[in-house]
Parts: sequence; C-alpha cells; structure tokens
Amino acid sequence: MKMILQLFLLCPLLVFGQNKIQDIVDHEYEKGHFSGTVLYADQMQFVTINKGMANIQFDVKINDKTRFPIASVTKLFTSLAVLQLFENGSLSFEDTIDKYITDLHEDCRKITIKQLIIHRSNLVNEPIKAVMKKYSIDDYIRDFTKRSVQDTLKFNYNNVDFVLLSKVIEKVTQKSFLEAINDLILQPLKMENTGFVKEEIITKNLAYGYHNNTFGDGDKNEPLYNDRRYLSNYYGAGAMYSNTADLYKLLTALKKNTLISEKTKRLFLTKPQMDDYIDWLSGKPTMGFYYDTKEKESVLRRSGNIDGFNASIIVNENFNKVLIILCNTDTADLNSLANKIYFAE
Repeated sequence: MKMILQLFLLCPLLVFGQNKIQDIVDHEYEKGHFSGTVLYADQMQFVTINKGMANIQFDVKINDKTRFPIASVTKLFTSLAVLQLFENGSLSFEDTIDKYITDLHEDCRKITIKQLIIHRSNLVNEPIKAVMKKYSIDDYIRDFTKRSVQDTLKFNYNNVDFVLLSKVIEKVTQKSFLEAINDLILQPLKMENTGFVKEEIITKNLAYGYHNNTFGDGDKNEPLYNDRRYLSNYYGAGAMYSNTADLYKLLTALKKNTLISEKTKRLFLTKPQMDDYIDWLSGKPTMGFYYDTKEKESVLRRSGNIDGFNASIIVNENFNKVLIILCNTDTADLNSLANKIYFAE
C-alpha cells in the first residue's frame, strides 16, 4: 500500500515535467526551429520526444529508430578510447605523436597526446576542401597537419587534433580506428545503433542532413539545403552516428565506471585540464567534455555541429541527470534550447 501511495504521489511530477519539456520542444518545432530527437532523464522522469523529418524528400518522419550523425560528439568516443588505453598502460598523455605517426612536418612532431585532446596543439583546422572529396586518414594527416602562427599557449579547437588521435589509436591497437572503437566501446555496451558514416554504403535509418545556417533566427518557410560533406573524413573528430538511446547507454556506463575507472573519470573526464573558459563551448576543457560552472548547477557539456547535423549533451557530474538532443537541421539555437530544457523549473 505504501508503494502504491508513493507511485501515486510521483505520477503528477512525472506528467508535469514531461509536459513542460514537450511544450518547449513543440514551441521550437512550430517556429521551424527544431527537427530531431530529445532524451531527458533524471531521478524523477524519463522523457523521449521525436519531431520532424528524417528525410524531407520522401516524407520520412523521425522516430525511435532514427540514427543521426553526431558530429563532434564523436570526440567523446575518441577521448574515452584514449583514456582506456592510458589506463591499460598502452600510452601516456605526455607521449609525443612522432612516437606513433611518421612523416610529420618537423614542427608538428613534438605535440603531445594531451595537447591534442584538449586542443592546445597549435594546429590549424582543416580547410573545407578536406571534406569535399574522400581522403584516407593518412592522406588527410599528410595534407592538413599544419602549425598555426598564432600564440601556442591558447586553446584552438580543431578537427585535425582528433584525426591525429584516431591514428594514434590505430597504431596502439593495431586495428583500424573503426574496429578499435567498436571493440573498446560499442560492443561492450551493445551500442547497436552507433557506428561510422560510410558514403559508399547505405546505412539503415540514417537521417539526412539539411542546413540553412539560421541557428534559431530563421523563419519556418526559409529553404533548406542538402548536406554535402564527406563525414567519413572526420574520423575521430566527427564521423560517427548514433541515437539517443545508445548515447544514454554510454553515459550510464560512465556513471557505473564500466569503461574507465572512477579515478580516471574524476581526474580527466570530469575535471578541467586548463583554466580557460571557452565561451562558445560554455565550459573549461576536460578530456572529453566542457565543464561549466556558470549555470544554476555545474554540468558537463559535449556538442557537435556539421552543417545540418547538430548535437548537444548536458549531464551533471554524477551522470544521473542527462539531456541528449540530436538534430538533422541547423535551424535550432541548440545551446539555448538545451539550456531551456535542462534547467527548466
């Protein structure tokens, strides 16, 4: 009887919370500012919402089976693989990349793994031509690994850092990057809806991407354009796809220390590795997230953006309050939307 009373008292809270999140998403959708999927979970509720079209041309709606390219959320997987290899003694954060990658330009050889993972390598980001045709990982590294002439002490977010980390993982594991991530993370967690975009094959239930660069400021009737980039060229910087259910599995595994130990998690994954607060990423870099103390509560953030594919994760330090948003258009101001949902009262 006591349990029934507790459930009765809890139900209004669940319905209220779910309706509030639904109202926020519906409002943005009606304005033409959202197409995607939302998962919110805390100790009181578990909410999933799908809105919009996975394929506009063929009128295919987004549903629970829809897989989305996750852009730079891929970097979280790459970071976790590095942390796993650190834990088993296969590499050190202070290793320089010339230990694993040959034929680098002389001024790039002494960059450390830690500098790559927190974007202090002083490498420039790749030009747009790097994703306009197919590149192998070795050709990409050869053509686009270049030092910047700017201040070497500054944070400089770039995709080349994580393509290089992808190659380091290949060298350490003696497997392709795809195989290594599969063996280290996807198979152990049974993440069956997560993998790597391959333009030469058809991936079932994969959403198409559409962009118009409005990011929450556009009109619902503004035209959208098909994404055209070779996502596979991003490797460990942005080549993966997933869905909210699989990403929730990943965050739950981090809560339970399934992939890495509590010590490694607290020292590297959830702890800032530098004092710089990066405004446009809303946090200080950890080895995998951005740690934000400027909101009502401290949170970890991980976001991604490649043309229409936009993603946002917000989670508290204990991994028991989670928001995951995956989009296939760039019509949303995703950071603002994520904050509205996560910090809703």
